[in-house]
Amino acid sequence: MKRLNLSKLPWLNRLGLVVGGTAAAVASFAVASLLFIVLLAVGGAVAIWVWWTYRQMIKQTRKLPPGLIEGEYTVDPAQPLLEDQRPPARRNRPKRKSRRGHPH
Repeated sequence: MKRLNLSKLPWLNRLGLVVGGTAAAVASFAVASLLFIVLLAVGGAVAIWVWWTYRQMIKQTRKLPPGLIEGEYTVDPAQPLLEDQRPPARRNRPKRKSRRGHPH
């Protein structure tokens, strides 16, 4: 790929490159700014919609009678968790000595 030698170009071509480059930079900043404003407006609209919906939900919740619990539950009669669940034959076995600290 050959490098462009700007010093050998006529002054009109150099002026065109400078003007074109500047115009491209200004246009890209303008498009980026416009896109930022549009995205900011959409984000603001979504935030306002979420706030409004939340506000309506709070109003509906305040109209409900106090102490109302919606849903179902069942009480499962279970044995206490700390109770020894092993069969009686295993409960009375003598405990084995720990082998920790002994080499294998």
